[in-house]
Amino acid sequence: MSQPNRPPEVALHPLQEWAGYVVEIGETKFTAHLTDLTAGDSHESEEATIPRAALSDEDNARMRIGSIFRWVIGDEQSTAGTRECVSRIALYEHPVFTEADRQTGEAWAQETMQAFGLR
Repeated sequence: MSQPNRPPEVALHPLQEWAGYVVEIGETKFTAHLTDLTAGDSHESEEATIPRAALSDEDNARMRIGSIFRWVIGDEQSTAGTRECVSRIALYEHPVFTEADRQTGEAWAQETMQAFGLR
């Protein structure tokens, strides 16, 4: 019995990684604040303008100011032996907070500060 043709598996070996959040959205590009995750203890930060084409259609549709994402540039190697340098950006799924959530959190913070005599 023959095995069906399966696509080769791939492994991504990161060369550079950033965590970022969106600060401005344009028609063809967006601006983000980035923190270099490969900088070790130095916590390097920078701002970058990134083409929206670097995102999937799904991530483009749900991107908002404040959206958090991970950006990885790395060496992708398949079990078939092919190698390719790739750039991947993926938005994190995160909850949407309402004004009521903010007010509840603010009230809790005020109560906590009073309980500790900080206000």
